[in-house]
Amino acid sequence: MAVLTTRDLKSAREETAYQFEQEIVRLGFTVQESLTNFRYIVSDGSTGRQYISMVLPTSFDYYQFRLNRGKRRVDLLLVQRHNAVVPVHVLSLSQVQLFEPLAVPELVRKKSKRRNHEEANLLVSKLLLNFESAWDEVSRMSDRQRRRYEGRVKEYSHGRVGRPCAS
Repeated sequence: MAVLTTRDLKSAREETAYQFEQEIVRLGFTVQESLTNFRYIVSDGSTGRQYISMVLPTSFDYYQFRLNRGKRRVDLLLVQRHNAVVPVHVLSLSQVQLFEPLAVPELVRKKSKRRNHEEANLLVSKLLLNFESAWDEVSRMSDRQRRRYEGRVKEYSHGRVGRPCAS
């Protein structure tokens, strides 16, 4: 499995940030302050709530960059595609929707025999948040598959060496 770095996703994050800035009025948000590293302080026009947000290409990058392990927390993810369960609010630009924390995205494929990469990541995100249905699903898998998912959960549960993405 290739390790992604912040540098690898810089162009995708720039595109997502640009799209957010273009669609901000339609989304009902206002930028209070631009911070470093693709972060913003934004306020929701409908509720008046203020968020510390971070731009990521997908919501699974929350775990990829170990934001769940960092000292600095974000309240809102601004993503191009919502594809994982995360414990913070998610504003998906492709779906033009604000998702509540722990909202399960719909990644439905018809007549599929195996999970694709996104569906596997969705299952890992559920396992990281201890969804009972996800653990039941893993318990019904073969030993090899179960060990693979348990290894990924263990990997994403620990921090990575180096400077954190949210700094």
